[in-house]
Amino acid sequence: MPIVVSTKDCTALSDAELVEMADLCADRPPGFDIGYLSKEREAWVLITQAREGNKLRGYSFCTLERIGGTPSLLVGLALVDRVSRAEAALKGIMVDQYRRALLAFPDEDVLLGTRLLSPEGFRAFSGLQDVVPFPDHKSSEVHFTKFDAARGDRLVTFGWAMAEDLAGGKLGR
Repeated sequence: MPIVVSTKDCTALSDAELVEMADLCADRPPGFDIGYLSKEREAWVLITQAREGNKLRGYSFCTLERIGGTPSLLVGLALVDRVSRAEAALKGIMVDQYRRALLAFPDEDVLLGTRLLSPEGFRAFSGLQDVVPFPDHKSSEVHFTKFDAARGDRLVTFGWAMAEDLAGGKLGR
């Protein structure tokens, strides 16, 4: 069954969908509950969901905006189910968000930024340019060696989606 991805305004996110999103990580960290997800719904503009049939396989809150004039795709809370189709769900989510970035900022390079909870999140940065942090970068000296997600540590990560890669549909695939 194919992964189907859709994006909509967070205000259109139903309570039933919030329950489904909470259920996706109920038995594993980070264990987001409905109350936390409700606050995220209020904080972000868009929600992208990946489904396999009627089963939710992943989701990502995001917004597209200019920060100091820089076209930016900011990814908030994102989670992908740990199943054999996890990579397809992540790719589908990112492809849809890159498509929206292209529509919002045609002919411009776009900065993708997020806060990572684990090194697994770097998979979303595949194909981007100048991703920071990276091995041997001064910000990576501590990187994930002293990182404690339970303590609330997060790694701010960003990279550039080049205009020609966005236009060519090369990112996220």
